[in-house]
Amino acid sequence: MTKVMYSISAALALASNAFLVSLLFMPDPAPVQSHLWPKPASTCQGHRTIQLSKHFKFRLPDDVHPRLAAGAARLRNRIRSSDFQSPVPVDPSLLAKEDRSEVESLELKTIRVEVEESISNEPLSLETDESYRILIGVDEEDPNTPFEIDEDLCKHILKSATPIAGVQGTIHAKTMYGALRAMETFSQLVVNNQEDGTKEIPRTPIVIHDRPLFAHRGLLVDSSRNFLSMSALYKTLDAMVMNKLNVLHWHIADSQSFPIALDDQPSEELDDGEEIPGLPLSELAAKGAYSSSMVYSKRDIAKIVDYAMDRGIRVIPEIDMPGHAWSWSQAFPEITTCLDGYPSYSRFAAEPPSGQLNPVLPKTYEVLRGVYDQVVPLFKDRNFHAGADEVNINCWNTTESIVNLMEKKNIPRTEAGFDQILDNFVSNQHAMLRDGGKQPIVWEEPLLGHNLKTLADNKDVVIQVWTSSQNIKKAIKKGYKVIAGSADYWYLDCGYGDWLGNWTLGTSWCDYKGWQKIYSFNPLTGLSSNEAKSVIGGEALLWGEQVDETNLDTKLWPRASAAAEVLWSGNSEDSKTKLWNGPDQHDDTLRSIEALDRLNEHRFRMVSENIRAEPLQPLWCVRHPGHCLWPIYDTKPKDQAY
Repeated sequence: MTKVMYSISAALALASNAFLVSLLFMPDPAPVQSHLWPKPASTCQGHRTIQLSKHFKFRLPDDVHPRLAAGAARLRNRIRSSDFQSPVPVDPSLLAKEDRSEVESLELKTIRVEVEESISNEPLSLETDESYRILIGVDEEDPNTPFEIDEDLCKHILKSATPIAGVQGTIHAKTMYGALRAMETFSQLVVNNQEDGTKEIPRTPIVIHDRPLFAHRGLLVDSSRNFLSMSALYKTLDAMVMNKLNVLHWHIADSQSFPIALDDQPSEELDDGEEIPGLPLSELAAKGAYSSSMVYSKRDIAKIVDYAMDRGIRVIPEIDMPGHAWSWSQAFPEITTCLDGYPSYSRFAAEPPSGQLNPVLPKTYEVLRGVYDQVVPLFKDRNFHAGADEVNINCWNTTESIVNLMEKKNIPRTEAGFDQILDNFVSNQHAMLRDGGKQPIVWEEPLLGHNLKTLADNKDVVIQVWTSSQNIKKAIKKGYKVIAGSADYWYLDCGYGDWLGNWTLGTSWCDYKGWQKIYSFNPLTGLSSNEAKSVIGGEALLWGEQVDETNLDTKLWPRASAAAEVLWSGNSEDSKTKLWNGPDQHDDTLRSIEALDRLNEHRFRMVSENIRAEPLQPLWCVRHPGHCLWPIYDTKPKDQAY
């Protein structure tokens, strides 16, 4: 397989020589193509350039939903204001075919947006249809036209297209979310003519049929280890839109800080007139956040949720527990244990500061209920991440109140015994979430590292796999839906050196993941077609130990873009699943070579929108496609599977 893959790379590199020689002797060409990201499922394009009217608009249904109307206005403004020029050169073979003879007379003034469920108030969910079709310069499609556009169908489309002065454009979608995705794709079709400042759409007629492979296409950001400002979160959501990611997994509170500003509970008056003071929940942020300026008010959270919903993004919060709970101890020390085990925190936690909730105290659940009563209603999505990773049993085994209760109830101080203690916590926690209308998500440990009756009795709990991609199959075999995104492929924080000051080796606990490694991931590897149905999607994850808003963009983008395309349209053209199966897939190939030019252009596109995406290559390589591949006569590294 290595030789086969390598020969493909070599052939492509050699074939590009003529292309590059031609670049040396030609002026900067007029725009001919745009590299779409993520790649649509199916595309057919011709070779005629048309002009986009200065007064272009999306024509929306009369009963349009306000979110769709706002999205159309936002995309129109972005298209009109953009001055983006791609540094990726045009393939001369395409340039030679392009017909620009009528570019000034062929003008697109309007795109008609047709949405079957335009006024539906249904929120975005796993069941939402995000598919769409874009038609530019062609007549209306037969509703029975196949979704997959093969070569013969494309030839028929191009042959039947007739250029007219008033070029027509149409977007068809079943939901407003599909229409939003379509408008994002359309914005990437528009290019700026650097000679006269007009906006053009090359390679028309255009027919695009598109839909995502996975319903859950997420990004985790962590605002506990280092605070992320509202503007940083807004910009992250804007970048997610450009990459068709639709879930922000907001890891909002952890051991290091609790940045959610809550209200104190009111006092309760008894029949005899005595008052029982309510819980001082405001102290969780007052004492557990880094500062009064590093907190999110309820209004702030509502703004983030609404901003995301306007862009077709779900927000799933996570307040990690019962581990990762030192920040709770500042307000409620009585419900926490094993606090900051300095200098040997590793006895009680995976990282400093150590601290866990005490699962045997009634007050623990009173505080948790108070927190959930205020936090859960702020988030509109039906899912809520319950955490439950890295629970340290040694911590509980050295906590007097827990040990005494276990002895009193004849619960052995064994793995099975502590699973009972954890199960009681998870049962109470999940009941509170379900009372609030939420479906819990947990990390993999409660399922694969413990034996919990609560999970066994509730197969609707979603499992997020993180330690190894091999655990995807294990979770599915136990009967659960899975979110993929393991540390061996999609952890974006890895490889920047360790953040513990006395770790002289200076290495991170996991290796750096370049975009190629991220792009090679197949969440369905080793799964049967039936098992694959249980993978609802995946997430790229950026933990915040060494991340704040000064480097958030560069650590996310464009590497997260690589994960976004895998989740939207896959990473292999030939595979039946559109996903690459690595060395076992002898007939199909990873399309990372083809993807590189598109990703390079997309990186510069994001930079033009003030998203500080890091460069993938020297600019020379961007301007010389195919000449920065692995040398064809050198030995390929054994550990490089792609």
